[in-house]
Amino acid sequence: MIKKIVLFVLVFYYGLINSQNVDEVRKIISEYDPEKYSQLEFSFHQNELIVRQKIYDFLSINPNVSTDIESNGRFYKLVDVINDKPVYVATDNFSAAVASRTNRLYPGGLLGLNLQGEGMNVGVWDSGWILKTHVEFNTPSARVITPDNLSITPTSNFHATHVGGTVGAAGVVNSARGMAPRSNIRSYDWSGDLNEVLFDVSQNGLLISNHSYGVPIYNDNNVLNVPVWYMGCYNDTAVAWDELAYTYPYYLMVASAGNSGNDSYTGGLAPGFDKLTGNKNSKNNLVVANANPSVHPITGNITSLFINGSSSQGPTDDGRIKPDIAADGTNVFSTFNSNNNDYDTISGTSMASPVVSGTILLLQEHYNNLYSNFMKASTLKGLVCHTALDDTNIIGPDTRFGWGLLDAQAAANVITSNSTGGSLILESNLVNGQTFTYLFNASSSTPLKATICWTDPQGTSRNGLLNDATPVLVNDLDLRITNSSETFFPWKYDLNNLSGGAIKGDNNVDNLERIDITSPTSGQYTLTVSHKGTLLSGNQAFSLILTGGDLVLNTIDSNIQEVKVWPNPANDFLNINLTTSSDPTFITIYDIHGRIVFFKEVKNHELNHSIDLKNFTQGMYLLSVKSGLNSIIKKVLIN
Repeated sequence: MIKKIVLFVLVFYYGLINSQNVDEVRKIISEYDPEKYSQLEFSFHQNELIVRQKIYDFLSINPNVSTDIESNGRFYKLVDVINDKPVYVATDNFSAAVASRTNRLYPGGLLGLNLQGEGMNVGVWDSGWILKTHVEFNTPSARVITPDNLSITPTSNFHATHVGGTVGAAGVVNSARGMAPRSNIRSYDWSGDLNEVLFDVSQNGLLISNHSYGVPIYNDNNVLNVPVWYMGCYNDTAVAWDELAYTYPYYLMVASAGNSGNDSYTGGLAPGFDKLTGNKNSKNNLVVANANPSVHPITGNITSLFINGSSSQGPTDDGRIKPDIAADGTNVFSTFNSNNNDYDTISGTSMASPVVSGTILLLQEHYNNLYSNFMKASTLKGLVCHTALDDTNIIGPDTRFGWGLLDAQAAANVITSNSTGGSLILESNLVNGQTFTYLFNASSSTPLKATICWTDPQGTSRNGLLNDATPVLVNDLDLRITNSSETFFPWKYDLNNLSGGAIKGDNNVDNLERIDITSPTSGQYTLTVSHKGTLLSGNQAFSLILTGGDLVLNTIDSNIQEVKVWPNPANDFLNINLTTSSDPTFITIYDIHGRIVFFKEVKNHELNHSIDLKNFTQGMYLLSVKSGLNSIIKKVLIN
């Protein structure tokens, strides 16, 4: 109750250092249903009360059991009781993590983007609070607040301080600079994290939060911390985080995968796999593994790419591709809490996760700079998985790396080239019974890659079920690419052969599907997004990322006559010249979110049209001209 009061009191405080300006925050939360907040708050609170009662009852019988433990530099907190045994959450800081070409986005970086997270907000939930008086968090001004602790200087925690520095240290000591060195950090302890995130997302438009903690398989006494069914299970916790994400589609949770990679136990999906616990098995978050790459000191190129052995392996029990992505988290030099000028080196997925959190905050900044909008979480997640650097040991996604090592440069380049037609980032919506079709030309010189990602509704909890392979996917979308001779399918796991890596085929478990065509033949391709069964609520928003050589939109039917559109880029007006058609013709303009912003039905004799663009915001749009069964789609850039 006290923490809730503190949150509301600090709404005003939040506004004083808010990075995303007031209009941007309002734009985000205007798309959220305010009634949903009350519903979720009540639901999460009721579940929390049930867990608290279980813990209270257990401690009444076992008074010698501790709720908070510090052991070997690791923090534990009692969070649940399952089968009359305590379950502890712990910080993930035992292995390795560093950077992923994020420096190329900085001022003076190779891309010339000048990104530092200026004015951007990121949430850090951890075992305690960041040392907010540290010099790295007060350059150029104070950038850390503690919304759940009104103390001017709350008791700091070394793990949270180190994680916070990896996200956003200013770089007073250059080697300790965080990924987003001008970002504002909202530091919370891990108690009541679900409801606190709910509040910050719904009221303040928070886009990204970092969670470098989770439920380990074993405790420090080498005793199983949870029952065997818990690993890989889509349990109550995973369901709750998915429900939050589905309700607030701009919010993305970033979580460390855990450091149980070297642990083994009996009863999992297969030896050496199935190590993910709790919300690491959610569908809609971004779960980060711990890579250990070698980087050339002069060129910055990666000379070798390995996973740290302690990084927890997937997949989920139903065979989803988890973890999602990897980042370098070995021997990370960052802020420490002994004093305001203290630093230290720590390794683990705890350090890999904030590398991703800080970096994708810069990607949101870059996107907003170009298009005056932020990406939905599904777009951001799809983008980083689309552009990840694959390890050469296993081609395609695997249970250790996920889709590969985070590549900030590649992701930023896709955002940039989307404005010039060199790539496509599209947010759209699929309605029951509908098929989304997109035509383009590609050359054989550059690999072709397409990704769809969607924030799926929460599924049914599998609590207590061992290795239940029943898909938890609710809305099953399907991505296909075809040319004149072949149909290309997305990657997927084969639960009967996890050691063999991913295969290609019909994927009925993942809410991210990616198709890779290594050597495309020159010519026309058709991309389709369809769905199985009936979509919950009658529709499903999805994000599409498409990259490759010579991506040129084409006609759905070659019989349609050419449509002339000029100027492009356009400023105040867009001119369209049509050819004669016996069918009614419809002109539609979609924004980057797939929303219709202009529609007109024209008659046969109305061949020339001028559309007033003065009320349009800057950015990329899709112009559709449809006549009968034929249509043409063109990209239009409005300045």
